[in-house]
Amino acid sequence: MKAASLSITKVEFIHVKVEANSDFDGEYSSEFHQLDFSFSGVVFKRRMSLQYDKTKSEDPRSFIFGLSIMLNDDDQDSEKSDELKLPYKIDIKAVAYMRLESDRLQGFDRFRGIRVTGYSILYGAIREMVSNLTARGPNGMWSLPAADFLAAAEEEAHRDEEKRQEYLAQSKGSGQKKTVKRLKKKPE
Repeated sequence: MKAASLSITKVEFIHVKVEANSDFDGEYSSEFHQLDFSFSGVVFKRRMSLQYDKTKSEDPRSFIFGLSIMLNDDDQDSEKSDELKLPYKIDIKAVAYMRLESDRLQGFDRFRGIRVTGYSILYGAIREMVSNLTARGPNGMWSLPAADFLAAAEEEAHRDEEKRQEYLAQSKGSGQKKTVKRLKKKPE
């Protein structure tokens, strides 16, 4: 076994809200001992965040990636709202603390790696939390569907790298101005 270049030091749940829908009258799968629920037409609200020390933007190593998943009947497609009742309302936010241990990932690849890993770890943890909590709920165990975040991670990583480059350019520009001001003051 070889040590990974990216380590997850901690996963935290910031808030967890799972509320049973008393109006739900759904189908159950005898095969899987859980709700038989098609997620067709379900609107997932997703929010994410990525934090790192901007003063170390030349070579950031520590990151905090956050992911919120929200599902609510009020947010669903209004045309299907009469027929589509969610068994539970979900509002969960989790964060992962990550540390890059090697120089293998640079620039865009670094941010893509952080985001792909963050999405995988946190969405998996959120799915598990929902399953655990709903297993004892009145509407039965509910498993969120598998999800593919690769396209989102790629797009967001491009923006992350652009912002990092902008910050580097601004900090170098302001650093040069400070040096010039100091040089002017010394000779006087």
